[in-house]
Amino acid sequence: MDILNSVFGSSIIVGGIFPMIFFGLMDFLFRYFSIKIPFQNVFLFTSFGGMIAMGILSYFLFGINSGNYIEIFTKNNYDTIFIGGILGVIWTLAIFSMGFAYEKLNANGSQIIPIASASGLLTSVLSIVILGETGNLYYLFLSAFIIFAGVLFLQKAEIINVSEKVSKNNISNFLPIFVGGIIPLISFGVLNTMFKAYYELNSGALGIIMGATGIILSLIVQIVRNQKLRFEPKFLLTGIVWAIAVASLGYGFYPLMGKASILLPIAGASPLISVLLVAIFLDEKVNWNYIVIGSILIFSGVISLHIFL
Repeated sequence: MDILNSVFGSSIIVGGIFPMIFFGLMDFLFRYFSIKIPFQNVFLFTSFGGMIAMGILSYFLFGINSGNYIEIFTKNNYDTIFIGGILGVIWTLAIFSMGFAYEKLNANGSQIIPIASASGLLTSVLSIVILGETGNLYYLFLSAFIIFAGVLFLQKAEIINVSEKVSKNNISNFLPIFVGGIIPLISFGVLNTMFKAYYELNSGALGIIMGATGIILSLIVQIVRNQKLRFEPKFLLTGIVWAIAVASLGYGFYPLMGKASILLPIAGASPLISVLLVAIFLDEKVNWNYIVIGSILIFSGVISLHIFL
């Protein structure tokens, strides 16, 4: 029991390592399902599954039940709905930008994922500048940089085939990197900072509104693109995993009072999980030397954050 209390009472474990694991699992599932299916189709049911799962998790973690549902969603002049909607738009923008870059601009993961994953570094800066978080900046940025370096090694671990090499070499313009990497970098950085800043509005409620917003925007894109809507129950799994990741992050912020500048660089190491799952379950060729180096760097950065901050 003491071990469980120490684990679930640690903001770094609950708000950093757990989100790293479940965001990585979400990335893997979204990638797996989106191989032959339009990204907005998968994201539609990701949002739906996430909204349902977040509703369930909110009952156990954030005190939302039938008795106070109306109070939570209407207090503070509907701030919860407004902020949750903004978070949902930013979240959808980040995912759709990456999906569009993959589908229409021939981008690949080695180009854009390291850039998007650096959102944890951006969040660290924003949390210190905007939220006024304090800490040893030297150790913070050194640890975050080590984690980011580990992510870069992981992205180099995937061995692409000849046709993919040709496609990659043909991508010489800045647009795929901007759309699939820089836009998500900024979006996720702002999203995570806002999620921390407004934790008092109830993280579970914010997650539910985010899911509902994702559903609406996905339906709009689905209608505009006039593509056949495909549904399989397994699509909901991506949303369930996302909800667990967001709920863990929110719980790490409050009530465990973790700092966004510390938790987000750890959560941003989620490619460690997704690359391992790709290597194991998708039967893709990988360079295990890069995976080992990347894993060592990531764990070193996480440990240094835990020890020095």
